[in-house]
Amino acid sequence: MVERLGVAVVGGGFMGGVHAEVLTADPRVDLRWVVDRDERVGTDLAARFGARVTTTLDEALADDAVRLVVVATPAATHEPIAAQAIAAGRHVLVEKPLVLSTEAARKLAASARERGLTLAHGGNFVYAPKFARARELAEDRDALGTVHSVRVAFRTSGPDTDWFRSKATAGGGALTDLGWHAVELCRWMLGKPAIRSVTACTRQLSTAGDVEDQGVILIEFADGVIGQCDVSWLCPGGEQLTVEVIGTDGVVSADLWQGMGIEVYTNTKFSQVWEPNQGWLRPEWEWIRNSGYVHQDRQVVDAVLEGKPMTHTPDDAVAVVEALEAAYRSAADGRKVEMNA
Repeated sequence: MVERLGVAVVGGGFMGGVHAEVLTADPRVDLRWVVDRDERVGTDLAARFGARVTTTLDEALADDAVRLVVVATPAATHEPIAAQAIAAGRHVLVEKPLVLSTEAARKLAASARERGLTLAHGGNFVYAPKFARARELAEDRDALGTVHSVRVAFRTSGPDTDWFRSKATAGGGALTDLGWHAVELCRWMLGKPAIRSVTACTRQLSTAGDVEDQGVILIEFADGVIGQCDVSWLCPGGEQLTVEVIGTDGVVSADLWQGMGIEVYTNTKFSQVWEPNQGWLRPEWEWIRNSGYVHQDRQVVDAVLEGKPMTHTPDDAVAVVEALEAAYRSAADGRKVEMNA
C-alpha cells in the first residue's frame, strides 16, 4: 500500500489553491485540512478537494495524520505559523519569502534540523524545467568560457492582493515579492557561490501602499561573477521573467513565458487568458508545471516520505534573506553593503 502523507494547507487564497492542486495530484498525498481565518475562503478551497476546514492551526495540528503543513499566508505571518508547526513536529513548506529576517530564517532552520524535519521554502522557478535546462547548459564551461555575469529580470504589472503593498503584512514590496526569486535564480545558475557584497536602489511610484514598486540589486559573488536582479511591479503588458548567463565565449538565456508553442489573436479578449489579453498573444499552457510547482512540491513529498534530500535547503533560504536584507540597507543608505562584515 502506498504511504499517505496527510497535509494541512494554511491560507486558502491563490497560492494555497496552487499547492492544494499540485499536492492532491500526487497519489501519496491526502489533503486533510484547509486553515484560514476567513472561514468562507477556507471552505471554498476545502470543498474543491474534499478537505476539512478550520479557522485555527491548532485544530489541524491535533490531527495526528497531518505530517506536512503548507504555509501560504501573508509574508509577515510565515515565521510564527512555521515555528508552531515545527514545534508540533510537522514538516513544513513555506511560500516565499520564507521569513523576513536572517535571524528568523536561521532560527527556523536550526529548529527543523534539531527535530529532523524538512523545512522547504517556495522557490518554484529554480525547479522550472526550462530554467533547469538553461542551468545545465550554463555549466558547460567549454562552451561558455569564463562566466562573468548573470542577469535576472522579473517584472509584472503588480500584485492583485492589497496585503502585498503594505510593509506591515508583506515586509517589503517588489524586492521581497519578486526579488526573492531573482536572487535565488542568480545564485542557483552559478552553482550557489557565496555573496561578497550587495548594492541596490528602489523606488515607489505608485500611491498605493507604503512599499517599493521596483528595484535593482547588484550582487558581487565571491568567485568574481556579477549578478544583476531587475524587479518591478510597473511593467504593463504582462509578466516577464528572463535569465541570462554570460561568459567570455558564450551566452545562455531563457525566457520562461516565450516560446510556449501557442499563438492566438483577438480584437476583444479570450476568457481564459491572463493579461495581456488583446492583439497577438502567446498564452501559457500548464503554467503550474512550467513554473516548477509540480517539481518543487513533489520533491517535498519525497523528502518527507522517503528521506530524499531537497535540492534547495534552508541554507539557501538563509542566503536569499540575507541578500535581500543587505539590499534594503543598501537602498536606504545609498552604499554598497559588504556581506559577513
